[in-house]
Amino acid sequence: MRKVGSTTDTADVNGEYTNGNVANGISPTIINAEMMNTFQRELVNVVEGAGLELDPDDDSQVHKAIGGGRLLNIVTFTKSGTYTPTKGTKRVRVKVWGAGGGGQNAPVNVGASGGCAGGFSEGLFNISDNETISVTIGTGGSAVAAGVASKGGNGGDTRFGSLISATGGSGGGSTVPAGGIGSGGNILNITGGISQGGLYYGSDAFIGGAGGSAFSSTGGNGHFGSSGDDGGFPGSGGAGGNGNYSSGKGANGLVYLEEFS
Repeated sequence: MRKVGSTTDTADVNGEYTNGNVANGISPTIINAEMMNTFQRELVNVVEGAGLELDPDDDSQVHKAIGGGRLLNIVTFTKSGTYTPTKGTKRVRVKVWGAGGGGQNAPVNVGASGGCAGGFSEGLFNISDNETISVTIGTGGSAVAAGVASKGGNGGDTRFGSLISATGGSGGGSTVPAGGIGSGGNILNITGGISQGGLYYGSDAFIGGAGGSAFSSTGGNGHFGSSGDDGGFPGSGGAGGNGNYSSGKGANGLVYLEEFS
């Protein structure tokens, strides 16, 4: 970028504008076409460099080119509530995880299946900074206590208003095990991972099956001689139990938002 002094000899010693001092023989800076065209070209390059087409009826294009799209804030919800945008928010990038299912438990010396993971969805949406949106966070499916033969609890659904959602994964021992499903995302929609069934290693060595893995987290591991692990947060399924040892619970869901100007 050029300074004013590169287009005229009436600038000051720093190449900048001066009001001058006629009494002392210092001329004020003369505005000329070359100078003004330099400024205009700089501004045009800002606008067009941002991928915008020049619009003579829009006096906010420089602002849009350098001010729009700035990350304003990051907001996370681990509990249900209401989202109120930060002032100046124009778009939000939203990631949602459904909750994981809890692991099954079975009779003594029988390895049980883990719970399935919740779905995941991600989207970018326009939003007004004066609206509010209801947020629902899915609760992880319940584990099954030691000595109890039962299916694991299903994971709950996570929703960001009506824009985007992800269902929870089924609990271990379900007739048709299924990972949760992400929906509404215009970037990603992912189905949660399916869990493993119980494993038999011979000589009455049974291990509970691992829980299904969610997007960015891993399912709980099953064990012989100890309880199954809980699912990894957010959204993974808990591991199956082994009769005298409890299963793992599913991880809760999550909503993660990035706010942009």
